[in-house]
Amino acid sequence: MSLSTTVIVNGINNLSDARYCAAMGVDVVSFNLKQGHEDQVQPETLKEIAGWVAGVQLCGEFENERPEEINQLAEEFKLDLVQLDAPYLIDEIEQISRPVIQKMFVNKDSTAAELLEIMELYSPYVKYFLLYSHDFTAIDDTNTAFLKKLATHYPILVGFGLGKENIKEVLEKVKPAGIGLQGGHEEKPGFKDFDELQDIFEEIEID
Repeated sequence: MSLSTTVIVNGINNLSDARYCAAMGVDVVSFNLKQGHEDQVQPETLKEIAGWVAGVQLCGEFENERPEEINQLAEEFKLDLVQLDAPYLIDEIEQISRPVIQKMFVNKDSTAAELLEIMELYSPYVKYFLLYSHDFTAIDDTNTAFLKKLATHYPILVGFGLGKENIKEVLEKVKPAGIGLQGGHEEKPGFKDFDELQDIFEEIEID
């Protein structure tokens, strides 16, 4: 299966999700590797997933870990990318041995000018900017114009407000580098409700 845009799925924590995403043509599956976090993926789980999936890039999600810790885990688990879920200094990012996805939070007070200024500083050191929001659960005309302005200048991944009913419109109007989706917990071992992800994948599948 091929998808019409770059797709990263965050929060993968089980083999079912990882294998499903790989089969559906997802580009990047990402794992929570934040030390002490309640959803941190354990080493044995990640090694199992890495041994079973193919054709998809592996990414680790970090927040407060030092660059040397990130590099050590990236090497141990053969990560292709690193996602930073908190702001890091540029000289810290330069020390990271893998391409970086920088997560950026968009709230009701965010302005395009403010985000563009930050992206201009960080763009030489970042592969993608993953835009996420707790304030916005949908993408309306105002959001679309805002996101389009950012996407015109920098490689953004839209990580909020997406569903089967608007995904095509968002891709057409915003023209982002890709999208960010969220994985989740298995309902029971080996069983996962993929309906929400499936609906989006079907909309962006290349015929």
